[in-house]
Amino acid sequence: MKKSTIKIINIMLIVLSLLIISTNVFAASSKEIQIAKTEKGDYIIYVKDLMASEGFKFAITEEKGLEPNSIDLNYINSVTDGEGNQVALIEKNTVEENKEIQLYIGDTETALDLSKAFDVADMEQVEETTNRIKTELKTNVEQRNEVVDGVQYTETVGGLEISDKDREKATYEYISTKLPAEKYSELQKLANELSSGTYKEKDMYSKIEFANKFNELYKELINEATWQPVQNYLIKQPIEAQKDDRYIVLLKKTAKDGTTTYDAKFMISYREDEEKSIPGRTETIIVQETTKLPITGDSIILFAVVAIIVIALIVVFIRMKKLKNKENQ
Repeated sequence: MKKSTIKIINIMLIVLSLLIISTNVFAASSKEIQIAKTEKGDYIIYVKDLMASEGFKFAITEEKGLEPNSIDLNYINSVTDGEGNQVALIEKNTVEENKEIQLYIGDTETALDLSKAFDVADMEQVEETTNRIKTELKTNVEQRNEVVDGVQYTETVGGLEISDKDREKATYEYISTKLPAEKYSELQKLANELSSGTYKEKDMYSKIEFANKFNELYKELINEATWQPVQNYLIKQPIEAQKDDRYIVLLKKTAKDGTTTYDAKFMISYREDEEKSIPGRTETIIVQETTKLPITGDSIILFAVVAIIVIALIVVFIRMKKLKNKENQ
């Protein structure tokens, strides 16, 4: 075989191997995406690195592993959503929700699971969390007193008070979970982003990612809830709660017409401990007692002698008195 022929064969093998490698690379690469489902049932695909682009082309199919320039791919142009992001719009009539489809963009192939699409209506629910049922954090809900060994211990504890304007027209139930409680501590981090305003600064891709994670944890907490009635619109923090312990408080409000509203609150417990000595009444009772001598035979003789002496003194006193009277006469 001539050297030129061998050289040509080697070149062809190299080209073929490159084609195989490029195909494998193509099949392995994919895009980071978030899927939102509109009220009409259409699907909006947010592609992380293309939202701010001037536009892109994409194709969808049930077939896997196609080459980017395959004749089986029908590319269409991206569109803008209501916030100016470039997105891939898939109309509900063009796909079946329960089937896995592939999204082709450039040299990438990305699997789409439309059953996991985030409902746009749920995003509003997420954004309103912590604001649907009005409450106020209280630092003096209850005082607990106990006296031990002359010392009075006073605990001043806090809680939540329901302040809904129509609270008399509804019943309330709640559960509380101390943080960190495995995955629920992540729920508070997400809620902090909602309340601090950092959520509003996110792009739509990040908002959907956020809302998906929040909603998953929130719904799981509701499904596992063991509800307790709220007494006098006050939710007392647990007895064992220390100052600055954090709790998730999940609230359920049922209106007279049967409408149910859920909300999540994040309570920081309050507790002040005070010790105060109780002054006791110390009374000193002094008992005076005359010492009595025992009555013995010697004591009787002594009494007799004393009596004789006393009688003699009286007799002497009388005689002296009489003599003095005679002298005066």
